[in-house]
Amino acid sequence: MRAFSFVHASDLHLGYAQYGLEARRQDFDNAFSEVVDKTIELKPDFMIIAGDLFHQARPSNLTLENTIRSFKRLRDAGIPVLTVDGSHDSAPNTITSTILYPLDSAGLIYHLPRHRGACWSKPDCCYVYGIPNYHNRHKTEEALPKFMEENPPSPKQGVANIFVFHGAVDLPDIKPPYIEAELSPAMLPSGFCYYAAGHIHDRQQGYFKDGVLVYGGCIESVSYDEAKNHQRLLPRTRRRKRPSNPRTNRVNFPTQVHRTGRD
Repeated sequence: MRAFSFVHASDLHLGYAQYGLEARRQDFDNAFSEVVDKTIELKPDFMIIAGDLFHQARPSNLTLENTIRSFKRLRDAGIPVLTVDGSHDSAPNTITSTILYPLDSAGLIYHLPRHRGACWSKPDCCYVYGIPNYHNRHKTEEALPKFMEENPPSPKQGVANIFVFHGAVDLPDIKPPYIEAELSPAMLPSGFCYYAAGHIHDRQQGYFKDGVLVYGGCIESVSYDEAKNHQRLLPRTRRRKRPSNPRTNRVNFPTQVHRTGRD
């Protein structure tokens, strides 16, 4: 397996005019521009956005245009963007579908659940699998098994296997008490070394099944209580040997972490 790196982001909430202020909507755009700047600087092999790219299922033309500009910069830099939908930007109904579909059709993102096998791979490096968001526990329990039966996850030997999703896993040490746990641990398959998650806005990281579960956290403060949170960008590098950095030794596969964020 060749060494590679990727950026894991989530919960961008683009288009959110918090408190009805245009300045706050611009703050979210600016935060994403900073993420894009840092991603291009780091030159990862790919980028993951684990849901809630937009704050609404139908973002404004201004928000959509700014987002397209950012994705074009990433595409021009040769950095694929792999996405799943979140609780805010998922399809409002099966007829209109999600705004992420046209972005996928335009080649600006690779929306994992839309493609055959719900996966993307890089030879000799990694296999990435992603699932849709179903909003609540009841719908998830009803729809996810069918989706995974039609698109069975197939972790590969000799590469890093990454599972991408948006939702709260029912783990006491991770799930905040005010959030419904849409997913039981048993609903997520084994065989993956990195579970790239979104939905919980506090950055979380811990052992899970055969790997590590990481919530990237929100890049901007969606509520007053989140103002203390920052440093949200989590680029990851897969290496053959475990580095000596004690921070990286907390996960069970070799990882080098760089962070950036808003102060």
